[in-house]
Amino acid sequence: NLRNNYEVAIDSFGGLWQSDNDDDGYFGVRLNYILEYGNYGYLDELTGGGWLEPRISQHPEIPKRHWHQNDPGVVPNFLHTGAGSPTGITVYEGRLLPKIFQDQVLNCDAGPGVVRACIAEPDAAGFKGYAINLMKEVNDKSFRPIDVAVAPDGSVFVSDWYDPVVGWNRQSEVSIGRIYRIAPVRHRYHIKHEEFKTATGAVKALESPNSDVRFRARKAILGFKSSVAVEALQLLYKNPNPRLRARALWLLAELEGHDQFWTRNALSDDDPNIRLAALRAARSQSYNLQPYLDELVIDSSSRVRSECAIALREVRSTDSPRYWARLANQLVPGDRWYLEALGIGATGRWDACLEAWWNAGGDWQSIPGSQSNTRVIGAMPGP
Repeated sequence: NLRNNYEVAIDSFGGLWQSDNDDDGYFGVRLNYILEYGNYGYLDELTGGGWLEPRISQHPEIPKRHWHQNDPGVVPNFLHTGAGSPTGITVYEGRLLPKIFQDQVLNCDAGPGVVRACIAEPDAAGFKGYAINLMKEVNDKSFRPIDVAVAPDGSVFVSDWYDPVVGWNRQSEVSIGRIYRIAPVRHRYHIKHEEFKTATGAVKALESPNSDVRFRARKAILGFKSSVAVEALQLLYKNPNPRLRARALWLLAELEGHDQFWTRNALSDDDPNIRLAALRAARSQSYNLQPYLDELVIDSSSRVRSECAIALREVRSTDSPRYWARLANQLVPGDRWYLEALGIGATGRWDACLEAWWNAGGDWQSIPGSQSNTRVIGAMPGP
């Protein structure tokens, strides 16, 4: 239920980020943190109607009404950025730029001519944040950044379509375009030679902030004898940077086979991002998720628990409603991200999940603000 998303960026934990354009002119451009299988609210889920059609409980602010942000079942937007034409997006996991930009989403917007860093702050099971400009042209209105990428040395490259028109189906300046490189003053561009012929060298290359280098490293690592690759990856898994550890964990999960030593061990990691990545890695390898859910449905992190709820959508087991009920009983009122993850996990078996929740002590009246809602539900016709 997106409108006109340009592309999706993935971080080292397996998190997905994307931008989406509104119906031009309504200041509703947005950035999303993706919950798998989520509904992102462009059209009414039940009627297929657009946001201009009046409806009960519509949001008073047009940018949020545009994405049906008040409708049940719609995942919250991470960030609204106003009017624009969002284009290329990436996650900057380098260390060359100032700390404020590190591990943040970089997003081009060709409309206002800006490259933003979208600063994400944990917000219950999701994120909230704000944008700061990494690059903006204030005098030349033809500046149209359309893509951003991270170089192996940690500098950032931005491609500029350079045109006075943002029409996408026409151009005025067909012979002009520019590429910018963003780096600290006097930092010369230098690409070191990566070694992919040894497992140690390939694992070292996995630390690169450049996705192409990491892709080559991954291919090389999977080509080595499993025991040799695992031995080299163990060293990276001890790195204090959780994003580097997560990169190692994804490959360890792929190489370890059915003993699941590394992913199971990661469930007790101090960093919730690693526990989250362990569950995602287990899903990617089609492991039996029951041992993971047994531990993580009572995890201290609401974002880890919300990932458990999402994982339940694919677990067709008689135990699934029981897991769902345990997760539902830990819902903190106001945590919309967690609530929508629960909805994703109950897809196709709402009756069983709600019955398990009720039997586990669930009570509508115990949810603050629910009393009026139960009266409305009770007055609705139908089964």
